[in-house]
Amino acid sequence: MSHSTATLQLRQRQIMSALLTGNTAITDHIAGDHNLTAQQRLSIYQSGYRLRLREVIDNDHPVLGSYLGDDLFEQMVNGYIEAVPSQYRSLRHYCDPLPDYLKSDAFFSQHPHISELARFERYLLSSFDAPDRNTASTETLQQIPPEKWPQMQVRFHPSLQLFSCQYNAVGIWQALKGKQTPPDLVRQPACWAIWRNAERLTEFRSVTRLEQGLIRSFFQGETFSTAAEITVAEVGEEAAAQELLGTLCRWLELGWIHQLYDGTKSPQLNIV
Repeated sequence: MSHSTATLQLRQRQIMSALLTGNTAITDHIAGDHNLTAQQRLSIYQSGYRLRLREVIDNDHPVLGSYLGDDLFEQMVNGYIEAVPSQYRSLRHYCDPLPDYLKSDAFFSQHPHISELARFERYLLSSFDAPDRNTASTETLQQIPPEKWPQMQVRFHPSLQLFSCQYNAVGIWQALKGKQTPPDLVRQPACWAIWRNAERLTEFRSVTRLEQGLIRSFFQGETFSTAAEITVAEVGEEAAAQELLGTLCRWLELGWIHQLYDGTKSPQLNIV
């Protein structure tokens, strides 16, 4: 490594240390003039760094900010920036650890629904940014030979996610998004499906316990044989076939399913 390269890397580490920890060693290598001293120039960079991160949090979590109010939002922002320095070239994922930070912070952890509210907004962003994929139609079902059903698997659209919460965080989010007074906090365990529709709009709806079990099973690569067992356990053997078929059709109509394929072979080679 050349001397100039080593020096450049040292200066880069010093400027990052100044931004993240307030270390001023880099000041000796910043030129000052009669308008601004070296320390003043460094302070501009330090302030700009924090302002940019604050802007990202504000833009990514507008409803959370509205719910917290100015003082608590400022407390959250300052604490998060101190605890979680940016590790990415792009700031798109800077707030990904925010829900976990809120869950572990000494103050905010006393109010776990705040972490749930933040996580819900993260999921909405992730679904919106998910890759594009074609979706299967209900006609796809007619192409599956009866003997193939037991080993069939489901590959969901990349935007589909399950969000579980213990409080009415989604109801609070909906009210604030609609410029209405949020409901009182209540313990209300629920699970929601979040996805991006054909018009590229993010949607969400609550899912039943059966749907949760089926979706999680398919996420794990299980086949329709396992799905049938889950359905029988939930609704009984007589209603299971109709319930499973109706659920599958509903998912297809909502655009949740990317592929139905024979689980004994590669989905890339055996797309139905």
